[in-house]
Amino acid sequence: MASTEYLIKQFLSPDKRSLDLSNYNLGDKGAREVTQSPQLKRGKLRSLRLPNNSISDEGAKDIANCEYFKNLTELDLYGNVISDDGVKAIATSPHFARLKKLGLYGNLIEDEGAIAIAESEVLNKVTHLYISANRVRREGIEALKKAKCRTRLCHLFVDDLDEFEYAEPEDEDDED
Repeated sequence: MASTEYLIKQFLSPDKRSLDLSNYNLGDKGAREVTQSPQLKRGKLRSLRLPNNSISDEGAKDIANCEYFKNLTELDLYGNVISDDGVKAIATSPHFARLKKLGLYGNLIEDEGAIAIAESEVLNKVTHLYISANRVRREGIEALKKAKCRTRLCHLFVDDLDEFEYAEPEDEDDED
């Protein structure tokens, strides 16, 4: 596999505002290398796409702590293995105050992570949140729906609560 620095050089847009490293299986080590890249140190980056890279909470925390990402308006981390701890780091990172689009589709996020996003003081500019295909259930979805009412969040993509309902089939033989 090519080095992370080489990939950044190849896929960083000419104006240095967009970087798409989708599907390179970077893992946490690669995520850390992205956060330390001299090519990104000027903080011009507006869009960072790292889907399907096997990034876990450790990598999400490195990304959240990176000052280079203070001007990001779009962060795509779908299809990784990020759980509640990684999402909490994102939700509390002072570097993500400008985020408008946050893609977390298909990770390992549960109610605790969804609630952290809903209650975040930092992510109040997010207008598009993609958090379906995670492990978020009723409590997390309700918190996000409430946050939608009090923030700029106008496009919330979560799983349908009806899919989680289970009703016991009625037994027709009990009519004695």
